[in-house]
Amino acid sequence: MPEGMKLSFATLGCPGWTLEQIAANARATGYDGVELRGAAGEHIGPEERPAECARIRKLFAAQGVAIASIMGYTRFTVADPQAQAENHKVLEGYIGVAREVGCPIVRIFGGQRDGADLAGNIRRVVEALKPLAERAQRSGVRLALETHDDWCVGANARAILDGVASPALGLCWDVGNTFFVEPMETTFAAIRGRITHVHFKDVASVDGQARNTLPGMGQVDLRQALSLLHGSGYTGYLSFEWEKKWDASLAEPEVAFPHYARFVTNLMRELGVPRGSA
Repeated sequence: MPEGMKLSFATLGCPGWTLEQIAANARATGYDGVELRGAAGEHIGPEERPAECARIRKLFAAQGVAIASIMGYTRFTVADPQAQAENHKVLEGYIGVAREVGCPIVRIFGGQRDGADLAGNIRRVVEALKPLAERAQRSGVRLALETHDDWCVGANARAILDGVASPALGLCWDVGNTFFVEPMETTFAAIRGRITHVHFKDVASVDGQARNTLPGMGQVDLRQALSLLHGSGYTGYLSFEWEKKWDASLAEPEVAFPHYARFVTNLMRELGVPRGSA
């Protein structure tokens, strides 16, 4: 099978499912991988014991489903040294867990801006991530800084990558998060070649807030996003971030996940984008 893009879903969209259900449903609906929500006591935590990591790795391997990414939650814009240290410890934990379960990517957040000084916030995030990127590289893991919070402007996110200057740090392009912030072409021009993971989702503006919609039912030009990615040679995951955990009114995963797989598979076929495999 030619190297191409692969499909995954984030388990944010199925908060009530067990790991066994996640693996089985991913296989049944034609997904190549899953993106496990990283939170203690949920699908995977930063302090999982080796035996549990081994169990998780074996469970997904048995279904032929990759653990594409771990959704880490971090904030490195904070000026408080104790808060920085706590975030550092959490991400170190996820790097170790990712290595043990055979996951290549840990999604991270830079965090909401602490104060108005953009340069100062960039500096704090860069200083925090430099040693963590080194740790990740030694562990065979890559960090993916999401276009989220104050880092939806492509140039700002790129400034962090340039400051850290590590092959172990790339970007998670959330096409829904950036869509209403600046033109898609502007974002992509700033981050092209540095994208290691993609949240490929549709959203609509409702009362000034971006709200999840099923793909094809919102305002994001997913065709253009996929065309840009294909033209740049991207061959990673197109991960479906369905924020069911935060919005119970969204469609159930039994509806949303198959819809996404069909929609994106058809879009890839129409644009001549090769499908990869886990």
